[in-house]
Amino acid sequence: MPKTFRSCVQWFASMCMLSARALVTPTITLPSGDQMPQIGFGTWLAPRGRIYESTKVALDLGYRHIDEAWCYQNEAEVGKACAEKIRDGTITRDALWMTTKLWNNFHRPELVREGCLDSMTKLGVDYLDLFLIHFPVSFVPGCTEASSADQVENVLLADTWKAMESLVQEGLVRNIGVSNFEIPELEEVKAAATMPISCNQFETHPYYQRNDLLAYCKENGIAVTAHTSMGGAANIMAKFAASPPLKEDEAVLRVAEKHGTTPHAVLLAWGMQRPVMGTAVIPKSVTPDRIRANLNDPFSITLDHDDLQLFAMLDKPGLEGCFCHPKTPWLGRSEFTGSTEHYYA
Repeated sequence: MPKTFRSCVQWFASMCMLSARALVTPTITLPSGDQMPQIGFGTWLAPRGRIYESTKVALDLGYRHIDEAWCYQNEAEVGKACAEKIRDGTITRDALWMTTKLWNNFHRPELVREGCLDSMTKLGVDYLDLFLIHFPVSFVPGCTEASSADQVENVLLADTWKAMESLVQEGLVRNIGVSNFEIPELEEVKAAATMPISCNQFETHPYYQRNDLLAYCKENGIAVTAHTSMGGAANIMAKFAASPPLKEDEAVLRVAEKHGTTPHAVLLAWGMQRPVMGTAVIPKSVTPDRIRANLNDPFSITLDHDDLQLFAMLDKPGLEGCFCHPKTPWLGRSEFTGSTEHYYA
């Protein structure tokens, strides 16, 4: 806390500005009525040792939605940062939206609660706002990355979902959903569900628009969070992508120049203003200026009809526009060869 009167005034003014940003950030209403902030702070592939400080910066700047996952292996760092910001009064737990995801090795119904509690312990929270089944694929218990077909097992999605519903009944989780699910897998869950699928998080951006999946989610009251919304040029599998970096696309650059902003801001704004339905976006950065820009700049842009028509023409067929999982064996996008090392070499 600043000690001089002038510094106190400056500190108070800055906190008011940050609070205002947190309050005006648009939200998406889930079936439960809970309001999920439309911009979240992404943590996938954030360098270890830096995500702790970056998370504190994000919370100071006004982010109130954190997107995590057990397999990111940084929940403890992020949880430590959130706890510190709660202790110093920057945020309250009620004002923070915490999403994390059940990894593939916890799909057996008897392991779902264990996976949830492990994430909650690392994050330092006594409930989750949103808990997602990370992939519609089950690994054998103890396997964190399946490198051969015998490490993948057939656990019914319906059984995993029923165990997820038990977490809501127990009060550990407020909302449950899925991630990287296609329409047939959503149908499988829906057939067994007694609670709504609150959200589906999947890769979607101008090169990989997934309009059929987006329309299905809208028709069925499922909110959408877009991951890889700026193209994921730094993704570990980007070298397998058939398309050049999205932020270098001529059309994206033209729209950014027209609005006097950056390609990053335009891509995030498109995600939130899509004609089919607005999605939540979860940009990741460990650079303070970029963290700030990702939160503030998209709100200065209103894409017009011409912009949206231009973006509509960028969609690519099949997996040509996919950056995040173009060759993931256990999603059926390539065959197991006995090893997956060549995918990451």
